[in-house]
Amino acid sequence: MHQPIVSNQHKSAGILKSDSTVKVLTPPVYPLENNYITCLWSSVRSYGVEIEEIELPAIVNRLKTNQKTGDVFHLHWIDRYYSFAPNRIAQSLWSTLKNLRHLFWLKSQGYQLVWTVHNTFSHNCNTPLLERSFRWILSCLCNDVIVMGEHSRREFAQMYGRTHRVHIVPHGNYIGAYPNQICRTEARQRLGIAPHKTVLLHFGKIKPYKGIKQLIVAFNKLEDPEAVLLIAGLCRDRQFLTEIEQAIAADPRIILRPYFIEDEDVQVYMNTADWVTLPYQKILNSGTALLALSFGRPVIVPRQGSLTELITDGEHGFCYSRDDELVAALNRALATPPECWQQMCAQAYAQAQEYDWKDIGAQLYQIYQQET
Repeated sequence: MHQPIVSNQHKSAGILKSDSTVKVLTPPVYPLENNYITCLWSSVRSYGVEIEEIELPAIVNRLKTNQKTGDVFHLHWIDRYYSFAPNRIAQSLWSTLKNLRHLFWLKSQGYQLVWTVHNTFSHNCNTPLLERSFRWILSCLCNDVIVMGEHSRREFAQMYGRTHRVHIVPHGNYIGAYPNQICRTEARQRLGIAPHKTVLLHFGKIKPYKGIKQLIVAFNKLEDPEAVLLIAGLCRDRQFLTEIEQAIAADPRIILRPYFIEDEDVQVYMNTADWVTLPYQKILNSGTALLALSFGRPVIVPRQGSLTELITDGEHGFCYSRDDELVAALNRALATPPECWQQMCAQAYAQAQEYDWKDIGAQLYQIYQQET
């Protein structure tokens, strides 16, 4: 079983601040469609860290009146600082430069800049050259960079040439973050799925990079009449949703629920599923994989990014390397005997338990305590 890879670099990368009280400023994450940020800040607050959600321009306005109200500025998803209307290049460039100027000013005023790298690149950026430039400058500007696995650290070093003060702080689990009281029988009754069916679940926002069309093609090749593909999650792209609806029209075994799943209903879908299938076309980290493990559900995933560290083939699910291997991976799942599936469910949950938020909060707290 893989253990979460934890970086100890922060213990030797810099002198700790003498004042143990740290205030972190961070941009609000909205819409808040999963509990990652909630769990993260809760874990850090348990170490006495104060968190304030505030937009970058508001911090700058405070500084203009000589109000330095924090110690750390922690960035997560950064596309808001460079992704603008593609038909307004001049405006996009000006806005990006203004945001960079603000970040430089924060650092000059003694703020510790921290960036958690969730993706190599955003999944739908309208200005790729601007994005690459912004990310490269940010990689040079930040005091500390956080990645979620050894694969991510290697990829970050290869892309940006930076290895100093790059810390591995893994994604935490979702155990207890969502209700989990409903049993499998009741969950399936709510969704109208028979108890004897084998359910393959694709869960989360419906987007092209997640390989949903490829999953549908692969599922159509399965001969098992008792297999069900359940696709659940919000789709904001009307054209892509139409393509999905057309792709599933000929196969009555496929069920589509293209809307946002409320927190209290996550358990319905996870406890209905036998397997959670996440055939990403390109991925660095997957919170959905950890969500599945947190509900004791084995996953079917490609060998990409930090998934190679999280999932052991045959223990926590099944892995494949190319799209043309997806059918074989799905068939492996369908052919798994019940006793082996139950063992994999237990191993999946045990793996999720290794990614404990208390440990993650401690790591982040130590990073925040470094001198700039």
